[in-house]
Amino acid sequence: MSISGFIVNDIIDAFEQMKESLCCFDKQLALCRLPISLPGETGLIRAADKQRHARLIFTDIWHSGHQDGRRTHSCFGLVGANPDLLAAAEQLNGYKDQFRICIGQLKKSELPEISQKLHQRSQVIAARMNQAGLGRLHLKQCYRHIPLVETKPDNIRFSWYSSGRSIRKLTAHDAMEMLLKLDISQTHINRQIEKLSPLDKNTPLAQIQKQVPVIRANIAWKIDATHWQRIAKNCPLPILIPLGDDDQLPVHNNLAATPPAQRSRALRSDSVIDPEPFLPTLRIHLYRK
Repeated sequence: MSISGFIVNDIIDAFEQMKESLCCFDKQLALCRLPISLPGETGLIRAADKQRHARLIFTDIWHSGHQDGRRTHSCFGLVGANPDLLAAAEQLNGYKDQFRICIGQLKKSELPEISQKLHQRSQVIAARMNQAGLGRLHLKQCYRHIPLVETKPDNIRFSWYSSGRSIRKLTAHDAMEMLLKLDISQTHINRQIEKLSPLDKNTPLAQIQKQVPVIRANIAWKIDATHWQRIAKNCPLPILIPLGDDDQLPVHNNLAATPPAQRSRALRSDSVIDPEPFLPTLRIHLYRK
């Protein structure tokens, strides 16, 4: 059996362990009768539907229909959790990590070989993965940890974060190679080549990609009359909050189901990157001098 064959077996085993752990977590959530707060498209979800909806959110690890594989479903909220549910979540998060590591090992084993043999082997791997029920699995949603906190906070405030971006550093030489791979018969491409040509090939540039808006939870514990302990978490899944039988969820706000149309944070005046794109087609910007 090839190296990849062994890794595929590891992936299937890791998936089965994760799936079993997910089932245990789901059973504990079904048994838990503590408060839940989830947003709905037109307001808050009815109390009778909250638990069912929360279970669907946490177990949503499959592509549905013609879903774009680059997009994931997400839902913020708060779920009251007893010790059994918290323990099941921590165990599940461990199996999620193990599954992610196995998938990473497969990717690394495939990278050095770019050949017809690899192509054929990849087809075999894909067939085996499909037979194991992994063909429509949404890996990003599998990797997501169940978010939780160890103690009940005093206050949680949800907010949209729409200003995220990734920045890739490159040179003018790199940018020119990228432009020349495009359709140079197009006028706008030629104009950008002309703009770039005078620059030294080692001139540093920045390629910027705006990130999808995310919801963040700003979580706060009151230490004393004047001091608070705070942490922030992204919230693609509801957060588990430790509660006793008679406890209520911490004070929290409601949030619009869609992000604001306008950027809420002002552009920094000390930014080293020119906000105006130098090569719009490639989202490439100059560094300010």
